[in-house]
Amino acid sequence: MSEVSTNQFINKIPWRFFKKIALSQIILTTIVILATGFSARYYLKVYITNQSLNQVVESLEIIKHSITTHSINPVSWCESLKLNWSTRYTLIDMQGKVLCDNYLDIKKLDNHLYRPEVQDAIKKDFGTSKRYSSSSESDMIYGATSLTSNKTEYIIRQAVPLKQVTLAMERLDKSILIFFFPLIIITSLLSLWTSLQVSFPLRSLVTKISNLKNLKISPNGLESAIAIDDEWHLVERTLDRAERELANYIEELQLENKKFSILMESNSDAILAIDNNENVLFINKRYHKNFISEELSKAIKDKKGLKLIEVSRKLEVHDLLREALKDKASSKVRNIELEMVGRSEKGWFDITTSPLISDDGQTLGAICTFRNISHKKLAEQMREDFVTNVSHEVRTPLTAMKGYVQILQGIKEVTENKIVKEAISKIEHNSNRLTLLFQEILNLSVIESKHKLYLTETSTEDITQTVLLNLKQVHLGNDKKIECFFNIEKVNIDAALIEQVLTNLIDNSYKYGNPNGNIIIRWEPIDGAFNLYVEDDGPGIDISHQKRIFERFYRADSSRSRNLGGTGLGLSIVKHIVQKHKGTIVTFTNDKGGISFKITIPQAS
Repeated sequence: MSEVSTNQFINKIPWRFFKKIALSQIILTTIVILATGFSARYYLKVYITNQSLNQVVESLEIIKHSITTHSINPVSWCESLKLNWSTRYTLIDMQGKVLCDNYLDIKKLDNHLYRPEVQDAIKKDFGTSKRYSSSSESDMIYGATSLTSNKTEYIIRQAVPLKQVTLAMERLDKSILIFFFPLIIITSLLSLWTSLQVSFPLRSLVTKISNLKNLKISPNGLESAIAIDDEWHLVERTLDRAERELANYIEELQLENKKFSILMESNSDAILAIDNNENVLFINKRYHKNFISEELSKAIKDKKGLKLIEVSRKLEVHDLLREALKDKASSKVRNIELEMVGRSEKGWFDITTSPLISDDGQTLGAICTFRNISHKKLAEQMREDFVTNVSHEVRTPLTAMKGYVQILQGIKEVTENKIVKEAISKIEHNSNRLTLLFQEILNLSVIESKHKLYLTETSTEDITQTVLLNLKQVHLGNDKKIECFFNIEKVNIDAALIEQVLTNLIDNSYKYGNPNGNIIIRWEPIDGAFNLYVEDDGPGIDISHQKRIFERFYRADSSRSRNLGGTGLGLSIVKHIVQKHKGTIVTFTNDKGGISFKITIPQAS
C-alpha cells in the first residue's frame, strides 16, 4: 500500500467510527427510554394499587374499632351511610347474605360467601382482593374484616374503584408519547456530539501508532489489517506490544522483589511488619524460627490475611507497634523477655519499632525488629554471679581478720606496744574499707542488672526522715543543722533505691561539709517531674572535678576521702539509680560556697 492510500485510510477512520458509534448510541438510547417509560408506568401502577390496599386496610381497622368500642349496631351504621359514595361498604352475615350496601340495592345482589376477601375474613379475620366488578362495571379493590357485635358475627366489606388509577395510567401513556420524540432527538444529537469527540482523537491515535519507529507495518501488512480487522488492528498491535513490555516490567519487579526478600531473610534479627489494620505484611525466616511453632506454621501456611494476634501473643509487642502507628515515631525497648520455640528457657530481646511511611507522608504500617541479646544477658548474669561470689568469698576472710584484730586488741601486752597497736589499727581500718568496698561493688552490680523498677507512691517527708534518723546514729556527736522543705507531698519512685540516693548524698554532706554547718534538703514539683536538692555549705568541689565525680573510684581529694572511709563508688551508685528512673543529676557550687546536687526525675502516670 502506498503512502497516499495509507493516509486516506487513516483519514477515513473517524467517519466510519463516527457512523458506527452514532447509530449504536441512537438505538441504545431509544431502547433505554422505552424500557424506562414502561417500567416507570408499571411500578407507578403497582405503587398506587398498594397504597389503595393499605388505605382500605387502615379504614376497615378504624371502622371495626369504632363499632366495637362504641357498641354501635353494624346494620344501623351501614344504613346510615350515604348512597352512591365513591367508596362502597357492604355488610354481610356469616352465611354470605348481604344485609346492607350503600352502593347497590341488596335485592339485586347474590350471596357473597365465596368472595375471596370474605373467605379470608372468615378464616384469617381479614382479607383483600383486586378484581373486576360486574355490578359496578369497573376494577375494584376489596377489603373485608370480621367483627362481633351483640354476640352476632358480621363481615364488613369495603370496595374502592380503580377508575382514578386507570385515568392516571392513560395520562402517563400520553405524557410518554409526548416527551418520547423530543427526547429521542435530543439524545441523538448528544450521541452525534459524543461520537465526534471520540472519532477525531482516534485519528490522532492511529496516526501516532503508524508513526512509531518500533512498530513496523509493511504495506501488505496494513492492507491485511484493513481487510481483516479494520482500524482496530493497529490499536491491537500496539496493545500487544504494550502487554509484552508490561510482562518484562513485571519480571524485573519480581527479580527486584526476590533480591529484597533474600536481603531481608539474611538479616540475623527477627522482623515482623503489619499494616494499619494489624494485618501481617511480612515475617522473615528468623521470626518463624524463633517464635512460630511447627503446628502454627502448618496452620497459617495456606492462610492469607493473618492478624498480629495470631503470630505474637506478647501484649507489650502489640502496644509498641500500635504506638508506632499512632505517634509515627520510632522507639526502642531493651531487655524484653519472650518465649522462644524449641527452648525451655525464655530469650531476651531488644525490640525496635518504626512506622512505614510512604513518600507522600502516609503511614502504611509499622515494622518491628527483635535483636536477640540472650548471650549478653547470660554474660551479665555471669558477671553478677562472679561479683556476688567474689564479694562473699572475700568478706569471709575479712571477717576473720577483723575477729583476730579484735582478739589482739584485747591482749594487754599487745596494746602496750605503740607500734603493734598502730599496726593493728591500720589492719582494722583497711579491713573495714575492704568490706565496705566489696559491699559497694555488689550494690552497684545489682543496680546495673536491675531492669525493672518497683514504683510506689512514696511520702517525701517519710523517706527523708527515715534516712536522717539512720545517719544520725552513724554520725553521733555531729551537730549539723538540717533544713527540709517538702514542697511536693508524694512522688512515684522506687523507694528503696531513692533511699540509697539520699543516704549517699547526705552522708557525703556529713563527711565533707563543715562540722557545724548546714544541710538543706528540698523536694520541689515541676511540670511532669520533681526536683530533689541536697546542699551543704562545706568547702565545695572545684569545677574541674565536678564533671568527673560520678566516675567509679574517682575522688576530688583522694587523701581526704580515704581518711574518711570513702570507696569512690557512692556517687557512681547515685547516678546509676537516677538513670534507672530516667532522670538526670547535676552538681554546681551554691551561693554559700558549698556543693549542691540537683536530681530531676520524671513522674510516671
